[in-house]
Amino acid sequence: MDKLPIILEYIWAVLAVVCLVLGIHSSLRVGFNVSYMFFVLSVLAMAMFGFRRFKRTRSKRS
Repeated sequence: MDKLPIILEYIWAVLAVVCLVLGIHSSLRVGFNVSYMFFVLSVLAMAMFGFRRFKRTRSKRS
């Protein structure tokens, strides 16, 4: 089995967590108006994680 899709899933998950932590830290220091992009990137990274996991598990069943 190819390990690259699994590695990419975990990279997206780590990116989501890092962006969320940076967003919270930045919001506490400078405010939400400046740091909202971290939260947007966190949501997008979690969506990519979910999409890739869905596609990988769906293709494994077929």
